[in-house]
Amino acid sequence: MIEQLVSGFGSLEVVVDTTLLVALASAVWTVVSRLVQAVNFQLALRTREIEFALEPKTGIPENITSLNYLLIRYGNDTYLSTLASDQERHHGRLRNKIICVAENPSSALGSLMVKLRLHKRLGTQFKFFVDVSGDPKQAIDYLASHDTIEDVSCKERPKINAKDPPRYRIFFLLNRLDKEKTVDGHINNFLYPV
Repeated sequence: MIEQLVSGFGSLEVVVDTTLLVALASAVWTVVSRLVQAVNFQLALRTREIEFALEPKTGIPENITSLNYLLIRYGNDTYLSTLASDQERHHGRLRNKIICVAENPSSALGSLMVKLRLHKRLGTQFKFFVDVSGDPKQAIDYLASHDTIEDVSCKERPKINAKDPPRYRIFFLLNRLDKEKTVDGHINNFLYPV
């Protein structure tokens, strides 16, 4: 009887050891496969950083607090909805990521360098804007005076504190770059893939 109990404990140890080994192997397999998926996704994203200069006129209004662009998505709506693979649809998902080009551009000297990620297969859709504190009229007039800027539109932003001056976001397009109309009717700048 004692021998049966001892042999029962021995087989129980084997079962427990085997179960732990299988659980550990499963956890390691899951971690490794997720890492491989993440690496494959980043390799498939295939973007590269491009850089170009914006040449502002002198006399930038003091109330322009920053120059930014909104990275809307990689690709355009037509291609993504009809011809894109599942992976391309995932790469082309709506991002709406704000990227700062210059804080306080009125103090910048010379040209402003823009760094933008270009998807090598889908292209990149984006739109420039400036943040303005106070009256936006001077900033709108300044932007409209550029030959390379068009479609200037202004939107008021909520105040952080009630005593703060009004804040505005003024969007614009560069006419030297291609344009893309979204399914929502917005028009954005678009860089085609290379």
